[in-house]
Amino acid sequence: MVLTPFAVGLSMVASVAAGGPAVNVQPQNNVQIVKTDQPKVTMVTVKEGDTLTDIANQYQTTYIRLFDANNNIQDPNVVYPGQTVRIPGANEQLPERPLPTPASTPSAATEFQTAASAPATSLPTVSGGPVAGCGDNSYANFIYSHESGCRTTAMSSNGCYGIGQACPASKIAYCGADYACQNAYFTAYAGKYGGWAGAYAFWVSHGWW
Repeated sequence: MVLTPFAVGLSMVASVAAGGPAVNVQPQNNVQIVKTDQPKVTMVTVKEGDTLTDIANQYQTTYIRLFDANNNIQDPNVVYPGQTVRIPGANEQLPERPLPTPASTPSAATEFQTAASAPATSLPTVSGGPVAGCGDNSYANFIYSHESGCRTTAMSSNGCYGIGQACPASKIAYCGADYACQNAYFTAYAGKYGGWAGAYAFWVSHGWW
């Protein structure tokens, strides 16, 4: 006897109901369920004057965790306005990144150093007074004012010299007391922090640069 499709269906139902062999019914379409609710990612844009510690305190974490979570930050002491910082989750496991050391950071002012610099004792230490309006911007002015009182002939007890206090003084001996020369040197030096804004942020955090 040949069964019609309708009869075949009835036969399968009857077989299951009677305890017959189980029928593995596959769905017509292979549907994959994808979870779309991803963990929330918090990104912060650095503003002028911000430090990594300030941002960490705001989000109840530490600057070390922010440093470990952001490979775009090369030095936890230096962040720049407009830079983005990812805030890691409280329970997020982060690989520990080695902290940079001062010795491993090349100076951006190397091109201004001369092999035959004059000894520090030959530098002038008498000045007519501070340079009015020293610095090319407010960041430079802040650093110059705090380092030397805007005096190009300032000499510290540990042998640092000039308006921005180059250490040792021989690094800037070729400038003497010339403001324009010293300003060019220290502007190039600020490049190691990404510019004057970065140098200012570092100085505020450390009291030196």
